[in-house]
Amino acid sequence: MSGDLVYPDGAVRTTPLLGIPGSNDSVTLADLLNADHLEHAVLTTFVVDEPWLLSHFNPTTTLTLVANSQADSDARTQRSDDIIRVRPEFPKPNVQIVHSKLLLLFYAHSMRLVVCTGNLVEDDWTIMHNCVYVHDFPMDSTQVFPANEFSLALAYSLLDLSIPVDLVARLNHVDFARATDVHIVTSVPTGGDRQNAYMNEYGMLRLAKVINQLHGLKPTSEGFDPDTRLYCVGSSLGRLDYRWLREFYLCAHGLTPRSMRKYVFDYSTPNNMVDVGIAFHTQAQVEACRYGDQCAQHIMTKRSVYKERDFPRDALVRIEPLHRDTLVHVKAMVARVGVNQDTGWVYIGSHNCTKAAWGTLHGDEPPYFNNYEFGVVLSGVRFDQVDGDKGVQAVWKEEPLELPFKIVWKPYFRDDEPYFGTF
Repeated sequence: MSGDLVYPDGAVRTTPLLGIPGSNDSVTLADLLNADHLEHAVLTTFVVDEPWLLSHFNPTTTLTLVANSQADSDARTQRSDDIIRVRPEFPKPNVQIVHSKLLLLFYAHSMRLVVCTGNLVEDDWTIMHNCVYVHDFPMDSTQVFPANEFSLALAYSLLDLSIPVDLVARLNHVDFARATDVHIVTSVPTGGDRQNAYMNEYGMLRLAKVINQLHGLKPTSEGFDPDTRLYCVGSSLGRLDYRWLREFYLCAHGLTPRSMRKYVFDYSTPNNMVDVGIAFHTQAQVEACRYGDQCAQHIMTKRSVYKERDFPRDALVRIEPLHRDTLVHVKAMVARVGVNQDTGWVYIGSHNCTKAAWGTLHGDEPPYFNNYEFGVVLSGVRFDQVDGDKGVQAVWKEEPLELPFKIVWKPYFRDDEPYFGTF
């Protein structure tokens, strides 16, 4: 990257949609890569279209790629002339996956961090509405900058993914001083060496730690007084139940479920005390998508899961995309906190609202996580009322926080059902 840093304080940007005029803040993958100045890129993704992806890079750029396509190899790292292919630990290789969507882009004098909600496939950058968190940091190979919470969390997350140590060491020369009001949250599959050593630093337990540092509640002997409305947007639904939602809701208040067992397991507590909306596209929305059946392959749940007795169907709410007859592929959470619900935080990353992503707790047993995930919590968000049907505008660092969906809470209509993909 040449010249001044484009995103020195971090920003959220949406991806454009084919045939729909984008806002001035929307960014393509090519915009983010700035390929003419890019020296090396670290890329993590759930699925990848390599021919399409590689068409974005100059032949002189070297790449490190972490994706599920590497999981059938015995070697942890495979090197070719231009691509280092990394296989993380998969203690249960038949079920555990890489789902994180992270780009680290190294230039002569800077590093760009991009946290994506889409995969490295063309559809996720053209016909499915996604967003990214992008942050530029100055870099000087002749200096070693002091570490801070953000840089340490980033380094640990790269080591979790088995990124070669020499690449992780490049972070020593990056100045992360302006990584303020942004906090890394990751998940790592259970059973690996690093996960066993740091199991309480992942998923919902990491989220609880971050929120506790920001404005965690102090429980009393009678429980706690919830003050957060949580709107969770995703493109995949797994097996959910109210017991898990209670635990997750506690973590969103900065409380660990094990310290609040009386509340979590008191089934006399009404479900409506768990103020969580699970936003997921309906069957009708997918059928009406202007891009046709191609969109449907990116929205995933099973009818059998939805019909399970304990599935929290009354927690489902509609996603309201910014553009009519389009679909949102974002993984995000909007947390509105306090009596007036005018402040809070926003999560953006790869975690869907699923047990596989955020983890499950089993009494005194270690937590279980299925996926590699990566995301960021943006703190100090303000929610302003705006005119029109958009309802609320999120503001972060005095700039609009542009999301590809409206921050509105609309329960499913009587005849609505989530979209059931074909498996």
